[in-house]
Amino acid sequence: MSVIPEQYRKSGKITSEVRGLVRAAVKPGMEFLEICSLVREQVESRGGKLAFPTGIGVNAVTAHYAPQDGDESVIHEEDLVKVDFGVHVDGYVTDTSVTVTFNPGYDLLLEATERCLEVAISAARKESRTAEIGREIHREAARFGFKTIENLTGHTVDRYVVHAGKSIPNLYMPGMQSLKKGEVFAIEPFLTLGTAAGYVVDTPSKTIFSLVARKRTGNKELDSFAERVWTERKTLPFTPQWYSPEYPGKKLQDMLDRLVAKKVVRAYPTLVEASGSPVAQFEHTMAIDEDGLTVLT
Repeated sequence: MSVIPEQYRKSGKITSEVRGLVRAAVKPGMEFLEICSLVREQVESRGGKLAFPTGIGVNAVTAHYAPQDGDESVIHEEDLVKVDFGVHVDGYVTDTSVTVTFNPGYDLLLEATERCLEVAISAARKESRTAEIGREIHREAARFGFKTIENLTGHTVDRYVVHAGKSIPNLYMPGMQSLKKGEVFAIEPFLTLGTAAGYVVDTPSKTIFSLVARKRTGNKELDSFAERVWTERKTLPFTPQWYSPEYPGKKLQDMLDRLVAKKVVRAYPTLVEASGSPVAQFEHTMAIDEDGLTVLT
């Protein structure tokens, strides 16, 4: 009998369906916010909720960018576009990403990245040591002439937790933990050019946050907002764009800055490839049960 909760399977089914829809829908001229709205509408229409804000990563922007109200950015013909999103059903999280481009110059990078995900899944069916899975990803990327992003990894997930403690690297790293039966995890190769730095750095931009502590601040408004986030999200990430209609001007950003300073909320900086090189990403969530490995997304 499977040890994987049924909610994971439902979440994964929703994620898979929306993943295919997004991959087909993203086109030049589409606004970033339009993509995010599409993801949210399609997830919720299938009975799921967003596990975290949909990330739009164009070219060197690699992770943790969620467009805010007023962002008029659009997809261009020459862009490499990563769409990273997750779904939860009653807190059970599945995570995925796809990369889309209409620039033929990036076709091989996309092919290699998707192939690295396939190789990693094959490795995970036989190998529980995450370092060895990372070795296979890195080896396959090198075979195509590309680098993996060394400081971004896949990860285990848990109920109401997107990053649950164990990492699946994109290169060999000694001393890593092994995966165990009953665990659910995401593998997500990030590839860039062979001439790139091969790692990401923080930017000043912060558009994704999560609640990390439930403690009183002494300010009624801050405490009320934090309690609302806990009720709606628990510790799952959120973005100001979801709440901005209720807080005019810079009021919400000021509240978030104060909650971050009091260590109630954590901010996640937008990450970019250090040398400004384009990055591609593909991701699936999977589980190990009595029947072996099952790809949920």
